[in-house]
Amino acid sequence: MRVDAAPARSAQPYLGEMVDRSEEMVSLSANLLAVVGYRELLKHLVLKELKLKYRGSVFGFLWSLVNPLLMIVVYTLAFTYILRIRTEGFVFFLLLGILAWTFFANSTMMSTGAITDNAGLLKSVFFPRAILPVATVLFNFAQYLLTAAVFLPLMLALYRVPPSGPMLLFPVFLSLQVAFTVGAGLVVSTATAFFRDVRHLLEIGLAVMFWTTPIVYELNMVPDSMRLPILLSPMSPFIVAYQTMFYYREWPDTMIWLIASAYAGVTLVLGVWLFLSFEERFAEQV
Repeated sequence: MRVDAAPARSAQPYLGEMVDRSEEMVSLSANLLAVVGYRELLKHLVLKELKLKYRGSVFGFLWSLVNPLLMIVVYTLAFTYILRIRTEGFVFFLLLGILAWTFFANSTMMSTGAITDNAGLLKSVFFPRAILPVATVLFNFAQYLLTAAVFLPLMLALYRVPPSGPMLLFPVFLSLQVAFTVGAGLVVSTATAFFRDVRHLLEIGLAVMFWTTPIVYELNMVPDSMRLPILLSPMSPFIVAYQTMFYYREWPDTMIWLIASAYAGVTLVLGVWLFLSFEERFAEQV
């Protein structure tokens, strides 16, 4: 990609062009508009990561199916044949949670390096820095969609689950999860630029969060006194919503809507504010 330079005091460049200058955009709205204006760069970053991931691979995208498939097999053996949990359609139930969790966990872990691993780019050209963690989330989102497009129809057909009205809400909760994940990615990418230990702390935090999220167990199995705290675990409202729509074929209740919307909105706003507050200092830290 060719990078065109511009004088430091020149007028603002047209959107979509990377400019070698150090002037900072001063308002939140200007930064958000800049990210939209650089959508071609964002698209190219996502496509580049997808091409690099599968370049030279014989099976290509099929490798993305291996990890969730392996996890499903392992958990099915553990919970069905060892612990002897006889939940009907347990593999389908498990799949709904694992796919959503993998998207979130991979996005946040990879976002820790969105700034620190791109020091050369940050110091050489100007562009909205938020594009880097956002591109990381969208890269994992693309893989999630590709994987879900294969597994969901397969599981629905295998377990003879008929289509139902609540399933139409899937894009809505998926959008909320993307907003939440983008916000989390902005937070961890900013924090890691100043404190490298965040990457290691996040690994521990995700391990704990996995078991406080109803992925390998049903929420109604949790004692009443612990049900609300489990539902307040960051990823719980999204995964419970998917399970409610596809596994139980019911409409998510008001509490799930409120918690999911709150996490999405608050985390996204917090992430954007935190990222923009420290954006000008990234080059010094990396």
